[in-house]
Amino acid sequence: MEHEKLSGGYIFDIQGFSVHDGPGCRTLVFFKGCSLNCVWCSNPEGIFPKPQLLYNASKCIFDGLCAEACPENAISLLPPGNNPDQSEQVLFLDRSKCLTCATFDCIPACCTGAMNLGGYKIQVDALFKTITRDRRYWGNRGGITITGGEPFFQPEFARELLQRCYSAYIHTAAETCGNIPWQNIAPSLPYLDWIFFDLKHMDPLRHRQMTRATNHLILKNGSRIAKEFTGRLVFRMPLIRGFNDDATNISAMISFIQSTGRNEINILPGHHLGREKYALLGMPYYTENFQDPGQEILQDIKARFDESGIHCYLGNNTPF
Repeated sequence: MEHEKLSGGYIFDIQGFSVHDGPGCRTLVFFKGCSLNCVWCSNPEGIFPKPQLLYNASKCIFDGLCAEACPENAISLLPPGNNPDQSEQVLFLDRSKCLTCATFDCIPACCTGAMNLGGYKIQVDALFKTITRDRRYWGNRGGITITGGEPFFQPEFARELLQRCYSAYIHTAAETCGNIPWQNIAPSLPYLDWIFFDLKHMDPLRHRQMTRATNHLILKNGSRIAKEFTGRLVFRMPLIRGFNDDATNISAMISFIQSTGRNEINILPGHHLGREKYALLGMPYYTENFQDPGQEILQDIKARFDESGIHCYLGNNTPF
């Protein structure tokens, strides 16, 4: 492959020194775009496929410079007392216009850092240079993990990056929700050493209630990857109290994993680490009342998987 012909894609972060998303010390690349919209998502900036405006109201001094710079008139300053709950000046964003903006003129006009951009386009060459910069810190077992968002939402970008890394003897891993056409996934499989594959709920209607999509395509892809992928496959379940921690769902998940011929699952307890991002994006945060499942519930679920012959790892305890 001629490197200069490689294209690019949209990402929202590059995180080095990660030790929880594959073997060794790794560099994580967070892709933009996802076909699910899970209410507990800790990376909501990864759902929309293009760059987004991030607005931090705590840094705003309401000088109106951003509103003057906006060519779409998407920004307004509302005076105090505009509604019963408003005692101070408020900056209003028409987010529907912001999502289609191509210039984000408000960001350079903002002098306090209240306006920022979530996500950017990067070429494979530039991304690969960043990755190789980190290589000296990985040790003998590290590499890269593509995540998101959903990395296979941008299939060509994912394949080109993985092929470039694989050809350079860099260990490669991917985290996927699986709700993506098979033709988006298949071209990358020869260049992957490891896949983390999410299983959120085994009932399609319950799955759709919390993720806005059924699990039909996910289960189909999970079975096919288990059959055709020669690397290591670890299923993952974000454990959300009151959603997927009941005995019926756990039994169905055990049966599914047994049917694939694979025998590993990583349970990730739900958390609130992405809460602050929702306000920056102007999105409601739905999971305030989600509770930590606690060690007793986690150990009970782990025991059920272990007893069925499926190795169950809690949190960051996956043996890499």
